[in-house]
Amino acid sequence: MRQTNVRPVVEGGILTAVAIIFGLISTYLPILGPFVNLIWPVPLILLGVRHGYKWSILATVAAGIIIALLMHPLAAVTVVVGFGLIGIVLGHALRQGYSPFYTLLAGSAASLLSKVAVLVIGAAVLGFNPLNMQIEAMGNAIDQVLAFYRSMGLSEEELSRMDSILRPMIDLMKIILPASFVIASVVDTYLNYHVARIVLKKLGHTVGAFPPFKYWVMPRQTIYALAVAMVMIYWGQSREISLLYQAGMNLQVLTIMVLLLQGLALFYYLADKYNLSRLARGIILVLIFSNGFFTQGLIFAGVFDLIFDYRRLRQPRTD
Repeated sequence: MRQTNVRPVVEGGILTAVAIIFGLISTYLPILGPFVNLIWPVPLILLGVRHGYKWSILATVAAGIIIALLMHPLAAVTVVVGFGLIGIVLGHALRQGYSPFYTLLAGSAASLLSKVAVLVIGAAVLGFNPLNMQIEAMGNAIDQVLAFYRSMGLSEEELSRMDSILRPMIDLMKIILPASFVIASVVDTYLNYHVARIVLKKLGHTVGAFPPFKYWVMPRQTIYALAVAMVMIYWGQSREISLLYQAGMNLQVLTIMVLLLQGLALFYYLADKYNLSRLARGIILVLIFSNGFFTQGLIFAGVFDLIFDYRRLRQPRTD
């Protein structure tokens, strides 16, 4: 009994120390730091799987206090509040044996909540919205780019054309920030799930895996959501309801990303079916992500697969 009580304390101390080291690396190492920052929840996930969510919470609080003392309270907020809840939720979900899909869903919700909390706390501490500062920085960057091309002798007509292309992109980014937050939440949750699964497997734990990417299938409701988004955008523009327009744009971005994943899964399915070489796959992927026409084609392929179930994933597979 005594050894049973000591073990989580020892492992908790070690994994808390790892989390603190990750926090220091993410702050002081410019190249490695951003990646380490993304996988900061992994020690908390391991602790939650092995000993329960209470130990993950204790480790999160302890790491936050020490990071605040070693660096700055705002750094602790950014790291601990921004990523701590993901570790706690994923650790608990994996310990309870939730399916990969529901684990990803719960972790993504926790990640999104954390990002919103960081923004609210940052705005309260700094007295202004950090996102506005980043958007202003992008506007200044465009001014610097135009000034550079002006010094290179580009005509004012060409500079004006460039400005008319770049400025609306910033306006669009302002509108689709909520969708960007949702996508980022899913991505960093999936990354932490994958890394934690690899480590847990080496420690002797069995963690459910997602099916091979070529067998991924998205909900058919995505088609209806896209149709609703297009109606919202049309009504928002025609009736000058900005909130409806912005909501439609965000919903459209999310549904298009889902359909793009569906199309990519179909591509990998066909690539395996017809034994495409790695070189051929790489060339096709470069064309898809570098050419808008091919990207749209892949999205339409995702729509086709969702409607007609080309891979027959809703039926028993024979391949």
